[in-house]
Amino acid sequence: MSKKRDTIPEHFNNAEEAGEFWDSHSSADYWNEMEEKEIEFDIRKRTFLVPVDSRIYLLARKQAEAEHRTVEQIINTLLTQELIKAK
Repeated sequence: MSKKRDTIPEHFNNAEEAGEFWDSHSSADYWNEMEEKEIEFDIRKRTFLVPVDSRIYLLARKQAEAEHRTVEQIINTLLTQELIKAK
């Protein structure tokens, strides 16, 4: 008996949405639907991982949800604004 599974969405709006889907679904269940793609990356942007206090993260997440933005966008915007003010 095969179990019912969700179809793969045609499009994800962002990386978080794709991550949420694949965190709860196994690619092994979709192997026959996948096709090989050749891609190239030209990485020009660097990302640095910086620890953030949980209270700050939760506040940023709440604001991000209210503004339909990512936590990364909220934190980067706020940091940029504060660093420009500090010049």
